[in-house]
Parts: sequence; C-alpha cells; structure tokens
Amino acid sequence: MRVLSAVASGSRSRRSGAPLGLDRQALATLLAGGLLILISFFTNYGYGDFDSFAELSLDEQIGLSLHIAALAALFGDVELATRLRDRAANEAARDRDRATEERQRTAQRAQLQARLLVAHCRFVLAGTATNRLQLNEALALMIEGLLEA
Repeated sequence: MRVLSAVASGSRSRRSGAPLGLDRQALATLLAGGLLILISFFTNYGYGDFDSFAELSLDEQIGLSLHIAALAALFGDVELATRLRDRAANEAARDRDRATEERQRTAQRAQLQARLLVAHCRFVLAGTATNRLQLNEALALMIEGLLEA
C-alpha cells in the first residue's frame, strides 16, 4: 500500500540513499561504461589534452568531444533504465494491491452469501419472528452489496 500511495501522489520513486537517484544496476552500468570511455580516451589521448583543448587539431577536438558526449549519453541511458525499472516495480505493486482488494471483496461476498443461506435455512426450518428478522437483515446486506457493485 505504501508504493501505491507514493504513485497516487505523483511523486517519483527515487532512492533516497543512492547517488544521483540511480539503482544498483544503473550504477554498475555507469561505472563499466565510464571505465570503457576512460580507457578509450587514455588510449587515444592523454590527461593533458583537456588543458590544451584549443591547441588540438580539429579531428582530436571532435574525438575528445565525442568521448564527453558518450559519457553524457551513458548517464541519460542509465537514468532512463532506472526510471523504467521503477515504473515496472510500481505497476507490479499496484497490480498486487488490486488483486488483494479483489480477493477481499470476493471473500466478503462469499461470507455474505453464506450468512444469507444460513438465515434462509433457519427461516425454512422454523419460521419464527427471530429467524424472519435475521433473513430480512441478511437480504438487506445482500442488496446493499449488490448496489455497491
């Protein structure tokens, strides 16, 4: 129910302790992708190329810019994946809540039908005023349940 109330309020399910609002899988992907980008960068360039960016040739400037763009794209991708996983988890929780509520309604209907059957049997077996009153009360509850549905 806690997840359902968070979804109903419209708040996004962010992890309070996680950095950047990412889940573990996203952090692992970001770390692995970041390492690959760093390996590619240091294979082709050096750490001093950031300082002398304007002095680099045009193809090296483009390559350096593409490495930075790849890192930004990687972050956007892992953030989107986190949001999709959060949404799927919220929908699953909502479905579980709906199923639980439906089971409770079904159990209540079955209990009401059983009470009606007992009251009817009592009235048929002994038509006293007390049994007639119990049958009327059970019928009133059944009609009320039908009107709510």
